[in-house]
Amino acid sequence: MFPILFQLGPIQFYTFTLFVIVAFFASSYVFWRKGREEHYPEDELFDSLLLALFWGVVWSRVGFVVMHFDVFGLQPLSWLNVFNMPGFSTLFGIVAGGWFLFNTAKKQKWDEYEVLDFGVMALALGMAILWLGSFFSGADFGTPTNLPWGIQFPNVFDKRHPVQLYGFIAYVLVFIYLFWVESRYRTFSWYRARKDSAQSGFLFAMFCILWGIIGTVLWLFSPTQVWFYGVPVEPIIRFVLIVYGCVTLFQRSGRSFSLRRTKR
Repeated sequence: MFPILFQLGPIQFYTFTLFVIVAFFASSYVFWRKGREEHYPEDELFDSLLLALFWGVVWSRVGFVVMHFDVFGLQPLSWLNVFNMPGFSTLFGIVAGGWFLFNTAKKQKWDEYEVLDFGVMALALGMAILWLGSFFSGADFGTPTNLPWGIQFPNVFDKRHPVQLYGFIAYVLVFIYLFWVESRYRTFSWYRARKDSAQSGFLFAMFCILWGIIGTVLWLFSPTQVWFYGVPVEPIIRFVLIVYGCVTLFQRSGRSFSLRRTKR
């Protein structure tokens, strides 16, 4: 593990920082490329992505502070001190960034679900890179294990589940699946619901479902960090994500939950 990549005097450059930079450029390229293929205005689309990333980072910090309020307390300076008290909530960041991207697309009169489809393809690649970065920096490891592939991380005396590698492999597979299905889902008869064409949003809905499933599996091998009155919060959030993805998939297929009464 290499938490610190190199040091120049008092300045330390962390390994995870390098992976954050790589993830940003790689995911931005995917988002830009898909938007360009569908003839969206490149400048406006990229501006919306940058603003979505900005608000995602802001709200990810807010979410982390809220979930660890017992540590931060009513100390606004500690909320802003990301160097001495680092930490971000991935869930809050993705939800906030996605919400901003959705509303921006709506204001621009774009196909908002198609833009979200671009976003989750880019996000899947970015998350895979970040999980790999966590592994090389020795962070976010799992619970103790005696399995052959258990790894002893720095400052830990027993072998742990390499949850970071699990996450890396999982999101690489998600990215490959989304890339593969992106040109095929419109031909799925079950998704078109007997209509001539299929609506966008399939990739977004599937990502939410897979994100929830992967998060639940990884949680089984990770130490629980957030509790609410003795109940772990993580699996509840993941379940909500799966349900939301299923509902979105159903609605975007053109079906409806309303029950029509037969006329007598």
